[in-house]
Amino acid sequence: MRRITHAVMVLLFVPLCGVAQSSQNDWGNLKELHPGQKIEVVDKSMKSFGGRFASVSEEAITVQAGKSQQTIERANVARASVRDTSHRKRNMLIGTAVGVGAGLAIAVPVELLCSNEGNCGAGGGAGAALAVGGLGAAGAGLGAIPGNRTVYRVEK
Repeated sequence: MRRITHAVMVLLFVPLCGVAQSSQNDWGNLKELHPGQKIEVVDKSMKSFGGRFASVSEEAITVQAGKSQQTIERANVARASVRDTSHRKRNMLIGTAVGVGAGLAIAVPVELLCSNEGNCGAGGGAGAALAVGGLGAAGAGLGAIPGNRTVYRVEK
C-alpha cells in the first residue's frame, strides 16, 4: 500500500515540476517587469550585468547601470533574475522562530544540567537568554536577506 501511495504522489507532482521549469524559458516573462526594477542579466559567457530594468524587445534587453545603459541581445542572454523582496517580513519571522527554537533547544538542557550539577558559574539564566536572543536575531538577519527570482532562463 505504501508503494502505491508513493507512486501516486510522484505521478501527481512530476508534471507540476515540468510546468514550473518550462515557464522560465519564455522571453515574454521579461515583458512583465517594471522599469526601474532591480535586475541581473547573465550572458552566455557568464558575465553578469546588474542594474535597473530599462526595457525589453523581441531582440534584446536593456539594463540601466548608473548613468549608462547596457543592451544584451536575446541570443546572448543565459538568465535574467529580479530581486524578490515580497516575502521579507515573513522570512524574518520564520527565521526568528527557528533561531529562538534552536536557542531554546540548546539553552534548556544546559540550564537543567547546570541546575542539577551546580558548577556552571554564577551566570544564571544569562547564558540561556544570550543563546535564545542571539540565535533569534541571527535567524531574523538571515530571513531579511532578499532572494532572487529567475524570470528567464535559456533552455539547455
